[in-house]
Amino acid sequence: MSDLNSVHLQNFPDVSNIVFDDKLVNEMDLVKEVCSTALFLRDRENLRVRLPLNYIKIIGKDITAALEKYKDIIADEINVKNVVFEDNMQHIADYVLEVNLKILGAKYGEKLRDIMKSVKENKWKKLDNENIEISGLILDKTEYTIKLSPKDKNAKNIQPLSNNKALVQLDFTLTPELELEGIARDIVRMIQQDRKDANLNLSDRINLSIKTTSATIIKAITLNSDYISNQTLAVDLKIVGHIEDEFSFGDEFNGEFIKIGFTKVK
Repeated sequence: MSDLNSVHLQNFPDVSNIVFDDKLVNEMDLVKEVCSTALFLRDRENLRVRLPLNYIKIIGKDITAALEKYKDIIADEINVKNVVFEDNMQHIADYVLEVNLKILGAKYGEKLRDIMKSVKENKWKKLDNENIEISGLILDKTEYTIKLSPKDKNAKNIQPLSNNKALVQLDFTLTPELELEGIARDIVRMIQQDRKDANLNLSDRINLSIKTTSATIIKAITLNSDYISNQTLAVDLKIVGHIEDEFSFGDEFNGEFIKIGFTKVK
């Protein structure tokens, strides 16, 4: 048997000539951080990823220059229609100081009371050497943390990145059109799973039939028929009263029964 049959039997390729692009790595790390934060917000509000949202706003200094060219990737990863950038975040968030009480209590004793008063009043200054000045004292970076904090403490749709370089804000407003598109995306997932269960090849085209009594699902299919057809390689898509196809499967969405049938195009 030839060792060319499997990548697992090959020598690891020589990567010594590959140039490490620090800028690209840092940008992609930021993209991952934005997407992770946005997905956290969706999950916290029980908004499934297949349900499209209107927009994400990414707020932070120089954030547009860093992420503009990756907006399509971000939109696709978190399923939003629009990606909006805003460089000024002073109107929406503050930098808040948190001090290490255990360290400072042992180090400064009664002076800790003055430090906490200044923390509460947000009276402190960042120095050039990463130390901060507060209540006439100098704290080093082991004794404090600076975090971004939204001004609206009750806002559920905004979250700072873990690196505190920017904030992510999602539009949680759901329109009927967005909800119907979300249903269409769920139907696509069902059909793709049914194609897999029928052992179809990824490139096989089908004639697709869908049976349902749900007016909402019918409307979702009708308004998003081109999307469903493109995603499932359906040459023809019909809503029918009876399935007579080569393959048929029963599925359920939000308590509504759907029957999906398809025939492979020869």
